[in-house]
Amino acid sequence: MRIVLAFALLFSRCPMMAQTSLGHPVAAIPLVRQWQNFTDPNEGAFRVQMPVGWRNTGGLKRYSALQYRAWTTSVSPDGLTILALGDATEPAYTTPMMGFRPGSIYSATGTYYIVEPLQSGQQYAVSWGERKLRNVCTNVRVTGSRARPDVGRQMAAFAITHDYGEATFTCSRDGIDLTAYAFLGITLIRTTAYTTLWYADSMMAFVSPTPVAGVAAGLVAHMLKSMAPNPAWVARQSRTASDVSQIASQANNTISNDIMQGWEQRGAAMDRIMEEGSRARLGIDVYSDPATGTQYTVANTSQEYWVNAAGSVVGTQTNSSPGPGYAKLTRVPPQ
Repeated sequence: MRIVLAFALLFSRCPMMAQTSLGHPVAAIPLVRQWQNFTDPNEGAFRVQMPVGWRNTGGLKRYSALQYRAWTTSVSPDGLTILALGDATEPAYTTPMMGFRPGSIYSATGTYYIVEPLQSGQQYAVSWGERKLRNVCTNVRVTGSRARPDVGRQMAAFAITHDYGEATFTCSRDGIDLTAYAFLGITLIRTTAYTTLWYADSMMAFVSPTPVAGVAAGLVAHMLKSMAPNPAWVARQSRTASDVSQIASQANNTISNDIMQGWEQRGAAMDRIMEEGSRARLGIDVYSDPATGTQYTVANTSQEYWVNAAGSVVGTQTNSSPGPGYAKLTRVPPQ
């Protein structure tokens, strides 16, 4: 059995962007130079690399002996960028059958399913993304979606039946325009000619200020590629799944590479961020906090940039401090 990449969004706990009388909030995201290994604290089921200095949480949530999900969430210091894999709160489903209407619960062999009509990966990416973003921001709008049969063909060699889809969204929070992206696959198990068990798998998403959304895409793709199940845990979980670890790693690499290809023109690759020409084309720049060494990719909208202890970046058109507690950032020269 393949490990499920899970995703829990703790958006309601994110801090609000600081407002000042002299400065305005700026779309920014810390450059990640260091990664730390995060291991599932509950069963040691998986490990993943997550950004140093971000609020990193996750673990395996088990519902029964046969039902479990893993999840990881990484939140930037200012709370505006969230990187996540999977969703521990999402149930498994079964299509409607005689005696079970949509919304009811069907139980079989100790596992539980919500009775709902089957959705494609594309449909689920839209509905799931809209539902999650309502906890994070306002004015949520779907800007695009599509099926991803190309990924399904790549995964066919792993003997896994999937229907993949993706969706993009826009919304706003604290005066900042945000872009969100959701990529997921639906696993289908046909039990009879009329009934199909289905659940979302390979779930990956992020939300970030729009000018630096490509940077967030690169970070979450790195997380996904690094995520791997613990072979010892896999052996305990299933005697017949000796190759699950390798399959999961191959699947993560496939999806991660595909995500990067779709976002690299918007700054997903670190070397692009550090090039003068790419900065100008993308409308971004790179500034550093001399006190901490933290570097930020910022939207190129101000003359000066400042940061407070919470990691909130504001911009000003003059050299005057936006208020108490703000330190001035210095521009990082292109490489």
